[in-house]
Amino acid sequence: MTRLLAKLHFLLTIPASIFLILQSTKIHPSYRMTLGRKLWLGLRMFFNTRRIPTGTTFRTHLAIALKILETPPTVPGVVVECGSWKGGSSTNLSLVCRITGRTLVVCDSFRGLPPAVPGDREARHYSEGDYVGTLGEVTSNIRRHGAIECCEFVEGWFEETLPKQQGPVLVAFVDVDLEASLHTCVRYLWPRLVPEGYLFIDESVGTDYCALFYSETWWRRYFNTTPPGLIGAGTGLPLGDFYIGPWSERDHHPGQRASSGAYTGKSLSGHWTYYPEE
Repeated sequence: MTRLLAKLHFLLTIPASIFLILQSTKIHPSYRMTLGRKLWLGLRMFFNTRRIPTGTTFRTHLAIALKILETPPTVPGVVVECGSWKGGSSTNLSLVCRITGRTLVVCDSFRGLPPAVPGDREARHYSEGDYVGTLGEVTSNIRRHGAIECCEFVEGWFEETLPKQQGPVLVAFVDVDLEASLHTCVRYLWPRLVPEGYLFIDESVGTDYCALFYSETWWRRYFNTTPPGLIGAGTGLPLGDFYIGPWSERDHHPGQRASSGAYTGKSLSGHWTYYPEE
């Protein structure tokens, strides 16, 4: 009964979710996002997540879309996705890239997750090759349901491909599951983010995983700066779902559903400075 009510709530609130997430006075007028166009975009994203296997919700895709739509077209930068699986999120992000005239760069091995490396605590939850989506599968799904003309594809392991890429990034969506992959993606994407840029992650309910964005040691070591913090750390963005947590107790809370995204940005800060004893 509880799970049924949660599912009904999700379905019945789809139109309201689209309206409320995309209701922003900052959306740039050049994109002509009328109420009808917002509804069209949201519904296409919803149905795409039903057609194509994806680990993230259409609401998360709308939240990413909002940040892109709020950015004036004069601000440079591509949209980068790391980890595409079957192309569900790629398909939806390609739609907003078509609206805004941007390029979506899809980075993936197209062979599933890499082998585990020592010290990666998340690796115990996965096996090599999990979440495989071939390049053919991904491009086919985007061609059928998205905007393939807006996409570029970079095939290979992140540690091999990301250091070679250049140019400004407006939004990066990192859905990579492993700590080692998160480390690599943030290390090489963060310097490319424009000042108005954002970096989204999927694995937001794991507080250890999210700790990277508050680690003073990590940010000082690689960028000689303070950490940016993470909006949605431990719970995901508040997009209409009910979640108390922690994730390890999810079987005890059958009606709870964590939102599947969190983000940070170049203009944000997650640095504690108050030490009265000093």
